[in-house]
Amino acid sequence: MRLPDFVVIGAAKAGTTSLYALLDRHPDIFMPEVKEPEFFARDDLYAAGPDGYAAAFAAAGPDQLVGEASTIYTLAPFFPETAARLAAHMPQAKLIYVMRQPVARAYSFYVQIIKNYQNVTGDASVHRSFEAFIDPDLPRDGASRDKVFSLANAHLPDAADLCLAGSEYVQQIETYLAHFPRDQILFLKFEDFVQDRPGTLGQITDFLGVDPLEAAVFAQAGVTQNVAEDHFRDWGDRISVDRMRGKARGIWALRRLLPEGLRQMLKRRMLRYQPQTRSHVPPPMLPETRARLTARFAPQIPRLKALTGLDLDDWAL
Repeated sequence: MRLPDFVVIGAAKAGTTSLYALLDRHPDIFMPEVKEPEFFARDDLYAAGPDGYAAAFAAAGPDQLVGEASTIYTLAPFFPETAARLAAHMPQAKLIYVMRQPVARAYSFYVQIIKNYQNVTGDASVHRSFEAFIDPDLPRDGASRDKVFSLANAHLPDAADLCLAGSEYVQQIETYLAHFPRDQILFLKFEDFVQDRPGTLGQITDFLGVDPLEAAVFAQAGVTQNVAEDHFRDWGDRISVDRMRGKARGIWALRRLLPEGLRQMLKRRMLRYQPQTRSHVPPPMLPETRARLTARFAPQIPRLKALTGLDLDDWAL
């Protein structure tokens, strides 16, 4: 049974999808088709046994390192058995933990939940604000769970701390250090990854003991993954197109008589002059919310620096 040699354990919304895509391009590394197997975190998957999990890595070459990237592995306390289970099955596994400025990461995780809901349901509305999501004392904007979470996120609890728990880095790290030696964990910053992908990947390949990724890979299109701005821009265009269709009525069908290139050019020009709706875009975090969350996470920074050895001054906490 082939199990991973390394695991990207998080954090969600800290560049792990782009990191997965880059690692997947490395000839000496095998990443499964499904980025996030989530086996060790979810009770339903774990109860089924490791055979199905191992099947995801069956195609790996004998000389390849095997990895996976499941960000809910750093969502303690919601998935409290993860680290112990991972250590029981793969005690020699190397762990990679990418962290992002905690307030920004928490809000980005909320945006991802909204994005998933829109993609799966086709409902472009935003039914709950960030503040209503994270504050148990606020009404949930009248939005029940099924108006916020898609079926793809059915395993996530509708809990006020869901968006914040993934930014409690000290808690997550100490959970893993209870089961893994410090030298088996590589700590990285999302901000460094954004600024210097080759350098960050070099740290990872050194940690894993494989050759650096070829420079040409970083120039290939599609390395930046899971970008929320693209999603909401596309939704805005779709809403505008629906509005144009409603106004044009029967004339709309005549567009099919035009060459494809001309159709796309006209579409772009018409979209340029359409009033842009924002109802499908999550509202920004309120300044007072940002201040409150900054006050929550700032006291953890000295301990986090001591655990990771990272320079966190650019987080401005």
